[in-house]
Amino acid sequence: MGFLSRALVPRSVRRAAHPVRTSKNALTPRAIKRARRTLHPIDNATYAVTRSLNTKKRRVPATIYHHGNCSINHRSREAAQRCHRSY
Repeated sequence: MGFLSRALVPRSVRRAAHPVRTSKNALTPRAIKRARRTLHPIDNATYAVTRSLNTKKRRVPATIYHHGNCSINHRSREAAQRCHRSY
């Protein structure tokens, strides 16, 4: 019987039908559910430090080239010369 119920009924429906789980979820306030899912402040700080060490800083282009009345910031003089937009 257990095999047939697993094969025919989706897992989410079987989990929702469990009497203890549904009553427990219904009685737990939303604020408490959110608090359980949040990271601990130390874990959050550790994650921030490791992420900052492992990610590269974005390079800001030193010079920007324009031509005419074009509003696009070109990265090179050649790109500005090839551009066909001029407003």
